[in-house]
Amino acid sequence: MKVVFNKKIVIFLIVAFSIAFLYFGAKGTYTAYESIVNGKVGNKISQIHLKVNGEELESNDNVIVIDDVTWTSTHTRTGKLSPGSTGNFQFELDPTGSEVAILYEIELIDKTVDSTKMVTFQNVTCDRTLVRTSANVYSGIISLSDIQSSLKTHVTVYFAFLDDGDIEGIQEDNQVFDDFFEVHLHVLQYQGEELVAYTG
Repeated sequence: MKVVFNKKIVIFLIVAFSIAFLYFGAKGTYTAYESIVNGKVGNKISQIHLKVNGEELESNDNVIVIDDVTWTSTHTRTGKLSPGSTGNFQFELDPTGSEVAILYEIELIDKTVDSTKMVTFQNVTCDRTLVRTSANVYSGIISLSDIQSSLKTHVTVYFAFLDDGDIEGIQEDNQVFDDFFEVHLHVLQYQGEELVAYTG
């Protein structure tokens, strides 16, 4: 018995097998791609840790609480403030436990920045490099080697209660230091950026 194939049937079978081959081949490729997408990444993200005067920072932008101020005046009782007095305070930055280098910015809010404040910033010193990067901002870097060596940074801020002639003495003992002066601390991961000195 002789089998005769019709041309149309042969073409139909070839097209059907081709479609089936492409469908099952594409389905296998898709499955392999999905298995890669669902893979898990095991890397841990590095953390910034910084304490100010022994207190852990809660965010990247913090107001430093100033408790211990040294006042100097020749005409005012010790520990009290009046026009003509000068003062300073110190705070410590402790990066112990940080896994990355730290860029910190100290923003000083005094009477020249906010007219409701009562004292005027005079100077800032630090036992590490500190660069004035804006009119009232000083920036510093805590390197990874500083962190690994457990080095702490000490910053001292000096200010004056200037006698402008129209200032009355402070009557209340319950005024908080924020009425006189504020210090904001911004903390970021240091990524090698250069600290450019302010020239204004």
